[in-house]
Amino acid sequence: MVKYSLTYFIMLGSLLAVDTHPSSIIRNDYGFIDYTNRIIVCMGITNISTQNNGDDFKLVIEKSLKLSKGEAKTYARKNLLDLIKLVNLDGRTVGDIMLSEPFIGRRVESLVGSAFQYGEVKYLEKNQLAISLAVKMSSLAEILIDTNGYMNKMIAQSTYLMTRSTIPKNERISGIVIDARHIDQIPVLVPKIYNEDKTLIYGSRHYTRSRSVNRGTIGYASSMEDSNVQRRVGNTPILVEAIGSNNEVNLIVSNLDGERIRNAEKKFGLLSNCKVLVLLK
Repeated sequence: MVKYSLTYFIMLGSLLAVDTHPSSIIRNDYGFIDYTNRIIVCMGITNISTQNNGDDFKLVIEKSLKLSKGEAKTYARKNLLDLIKLVNLDGRTVGDIMLSEPFIGRRVESLVGSAFQYGEVKYLEKNQLAISLAVKMSSLAEILIDTNGYMNKMIAQSTYLMTRSTIPKNERISGIVIDARHIDQIPVLVPKIYNEDKTLIYGSRHYTRSRSVNRGTIGYASSMEDSNVQRRVGNTPILVEAIGSNNEVNLIVSNLDGERIRNAEKKFGLLSNCKVLVLLK
């Protein structure tokens, strides 16, 4: 059984010290889902056996550490699978999808089995050690996101290039920021954006599947000063205010702002490059 202690929570706190705002992190007792940095991390803790049956002490310690590390990884994988089930794809959690689609469930379990070690092995009080394992959201998205309804790769590369070249660099729009800090909104892997008339402004037909999987459809931050803003949407994004959300998953903007987003896409290909970021409270 996994042993939890004050040291454990200190350890978890150090894991959570990442360059992102808490609103884009979903936490539980043993790890976190980071929608900004697109990674899922979980910890496993176990006791280090110190039994000496008369064998060479050094060999006993080496064997005990090896067994304990394997046990900690087993706990970490179990915790990681439980946490991945909480990931919100599009209003559906991964856990719900795994229940309804066993094949996806088996692939997710296989992904957890190949999770990579996150940081160093930690030696704790009370003769315990901790190991953290992680998976990238891009690997999870590769399993979850189907192949239908996405923009053709050739279209994505050609629609805006001619128009953009005629606009001076200092007048170009580098991305789209949607301010949702004043409404109830949760981080989602593949949300959509609609206008007041329920017309789709941003969804799977606006980008390729590979963009969605590898880059993520939307980035998250808490303010325009966050470092993730420039990485995601550049130095000259337009700022749009969300006027609501659909079940805290899909954002709604005004018809006027919807047209601003469409015009920016025609000129600069922002949607097709997933240069969209949401500010969360």
